[in-house]
Amino acid sequence: MSTTPALRLALRHCISEGITFAAFRTPGGPVTLWAQQTPDLDRAENGLWWELNDVFLLSPFLLSDRTPLIRSDVELTFGDAEPHWQRLLECTGTSERPMATRLPATPRAAFEAAVQQARNECAAGAVEKIVLSRTVDLAIGEAEAPALFMEAVRARPDAFVALVMTPEHGLWLGATPERLIVAENDTVQVDALAGTAPSASAASEAQEWGQKERHEQRVVAKSIAGTLIDLDARHITIDGPEVLHAGPVAHLRTRISAQVDGRAVEELVGVVHPTPAVCGIPTAKARERIQALEDRDRELYAGFWGPWSADGRMELFVNIRCMRVHAHHAELRVGAGITAGSVPALEWEETEHKAESWLQLMRTPIPA
Repeated sequence: MSTTPALRLALRHCISEGITFAAFRTPGGPVTLWAQQTPDLDRAENGLWWELNDVFLLSPFLLSDRTPLIRSDVELTFGDAEPHWQRLLECTGTSERPMATRLPATPRAAFEAAVQQARNECAAGAVEKIVLSRTVDLAIGEAEAPALFMEAVRARPDAFVALVMTPEHGLWLGATPERLIVAENDTVQVDALAGTAPSASAASEAQEWGQKERHEQRVVAKSIAGTLIDLDARHITIDGPEVLHAGPVAHLRTRISAQVDGRAVEELVGVVHPTPAVCGIPTAKARERIQALEDRDRELYAGFWGPWSADGRMELFVNIRCMRVHAHHAELRVGAGITAGSVPALEWEETEHKAESWLQLMRTPIPA
């Protein structure tokens, strides 16, 4: 792309100066960079999202009553012409980084033991599904993040790719295939994404997938459709499931559309998140078991992020296939949905396939 030099310089500058920024590319769109002139984060109080325009929302897995956001004080769009990245000199960053204790990658034995415990609880009827994640340690750091972001933009055209830094959260990089919600002119569309198989061996038709994967997908779609009904949405339509390929893995996806009034969009986000695809069913019980069985806090993993403009287009994505990038290493988070029919060794293999989505990109030579 003709904008590669300017984009790389802009990203390097933001990271080295500790600027609060979000660089992102929605599927089919250009790379956009929103940066704040000051580092401190603002927060949107629940019920007031309708006042927000041109902000990047980022919520952790565990919601609060005030959602962090990144302002677009400086906006750069990397399309056919290179923008003047030096506009970022208007921004003041911070040298502070959030303190983080380096934890080892999740051992296979520990993950499989957690899966077995979750499986037993599902089989006993205490919960229907629990989504468990683990961490993979990657040998990349802040210096490599800009080029890896750009490689993900090139190689994952159907993903939402984002590189985000705040003084509270640190540096995060993600390329997610899962859109939480898109809303425009009171029309909303929500993705139900569940079920995973290696791309190379995945059946091309949804009805040819295994019973476990199809059941996972039905549960998520049913839950989202029920939420829309509870919010008095009109003209609800369900399209799918279809097979979605996301690099080395494939998923089943159903798209659910409806008509709502503008205020209901924020309410829908609050009710839909976390979806059964990243948490489980029932939500409260699954969330409780996740906190008990996983080896660390999820932070931004399995939360949501994306550009929000109440007067225009609101598009949020589930933050999966993401990593927290430190100075000289990164923590990649990958997960799997556990049900009564889960086999621990196979769930480990599923997370291995999901990790491969970034490992493949890392094998591409990254410029210094």
